[in-house]
Amino acid sequence: MPINCIAIDDDPNSLENLNYYLNTLPDLQLVKSFTDPLKALTDISVSDEVDIIFMDIEMPVLSGIELASLLRQKTKYLIFTTAHSRYAIEAFSVEADGYLLKPYSMIHFTETINNLYPNEGSEGSEIEDDFFFIPGQNEIDELVKIEFNDLVSLEEINDMVYFRTIKQNYISFKLSFSKMLDIVRKHPAFIQVSSSAIISKVHIKSFLGDQIVLTDGISVSLANKYKESFLSFVKENLLKKKLVEDN
Repeated sequence: MPINCIAIDDDPNSLENLNYYLNTLPDLQLVKSFTDPLKALTDISVSDEVDIIFMDIEMPVLSGIELASLLRQKTKYLIFTTAHSRYAIEAFSVEADGYLLKPYSMIHFTETINNLYPNEGSEGSEIEDDFFFIPGQNEIDELVKIEFNDLVSLEEINDMVYFRTIKQNYISFKLSFSKMLDIVRKHPAFIQVSSSAIISKVHIKSFLGDQIVLTDGISVSLANKYKESFLSFVKENLLKKKLVEDN
């Protein structure tokens, strides 16, 4: 389902940059934009079904703080976009859900959206998308698409997050391993094997002792804490194979 967004900023360049970011992420769509806060106030109604309003703070005639107090009930989420950090306390006094300090990067923008829209549903529910995005290693605003079918393992090594895929490996110093782990372990094709590793079931090639060999010869250690659930997974699949052979 699309996430409907409205942008209010008296700077056309800021609106253009925001629109570019919105077009980069899936499901987000800009339905209205305003450079005049008074026009935004009169045009935005409850019937618009707004999910997110992005709003500048320093604007002529009506400030973003003042406008937010009038529009807050018309949107699910409110995110301030401003070049001034001094308004942070005032912003959250009007129940803002985010505060992007200009010039903000694609990474900061994505993190803000992900905080508002984590994988929804009850804990342990399966995720619907077959991919996710991570920050690139070179360009500050680059995003890399990781498909679950290609992901072999996700590991934390020396405070770095390693994404091992069948095509290429990626390293991130910027991402939280625990947050990425929460995303990946909701996918039915993955199983956690240690506090610092989760692996793809389809990429398991062999298992002996406490060593699991994955695609391309990657070896991952099975921790005692996760051995019971892993062995249960193995036995379940052995049983399925036996039932097929018997029929």
